Amino acid sequence: PTGGTHPERQAACDRLSEVGATRAGQELFRATPEGTMCTMIYGGDASARIVGTWEGRAVDTTVTRGDGCEIARWNNLVPVLPDLR
Repeated sequence: PTGGTHPERQAACDRLSEVGATRAGQELFRATPEGTMCTMIYGGDASARIVGTWEGRAVDTTVTRGDGCEIARWNNLVPVLPDLR
C-alpha cells in the first residue's frame, strides 16, 4: 500500500514500481560504486536523503547532483525526487 510522507506518494510509488520492473529492487537505491568513471558535470547543490522500505528491505541513501552518475541516479528517481532538469 502507498504510504509515507512524500507529497506525491502515489506518483512516487508508481515510478519506483516502473523503474523497479527493469532493475533489481535495491539496485535502484544503491550508491554509485567507488571507482566508477563519471562525467565531471556539476548538476547543482541539491541533495536528497531517501529513507524507508522498498520491497521489504530498508532503504537509507543519499542522492546528489555532483557528477554525471549522481545526476543520472537523481533523474531516474523523479518523481520520488523533484525534477531539476
